[in-house]
Amino acid sequence: MSGFQLQARYVICALLIVVAGCSEDYSPKGAPPSLESGSPAPQFTLELIDGGSVTLDSYKGSPLVLIYMASWCPCSLESAPVFKEVYEEYHPKGVEFLMLGIQDSKSKFTKFVKKKGFKFPAGFDKGERIARLYGVSAPPTTFFINREGVVLSSFYGKIIEKNVLSVWVDQIL
Repeated sequence: MSGFQLQARYVICALLIVVAGCSEDYSPKGAPPSLESGSPAPQFTLELIDGGSVTLDSYKGSPLVLIYMASWCPCSLESAPVFKEVYEEYHPKGVEFLMLGIQDSKSKFTKFVKKKGFKFPAGFDKGERIARLYGVSAPPTTFFINREGVVLSSFYGKIIEKNVLSVWVDQIL
């Protein structure tokens, strides 16, 4: 086997691992978030990509959809339009959305957010410290937090149906 063929095999294997890491069909032990439903949402401070920062307390009294995504992840890319659409419908009803970039570079995540035209706040989780608090192992992962700051549910994988996302958002209203 030539050096080129061997190198090509390594590249293909690496790509398969990356794609599998964010696939809804890939469910290794520990892939779903380890933070259980009914748990208080862990406190955090997040620097936003457009400047400023937010804390979990910034959303006190409001239902919150917390979304972990990455610019390179096909499942994040497929989910983006649904989150935008549901945000437009539910934000006037008082539901807040916050996106955190993980397993990515800050510049690539920032470009992803701007290119997709998200209207809700987004920040880069440097060092994935917030992701660890929430038990997130891969994007996309979504948490649904009620007005009292309690995680009512979470989901690991892509969400491409508006009605599916709406059911989860309705439960935190």
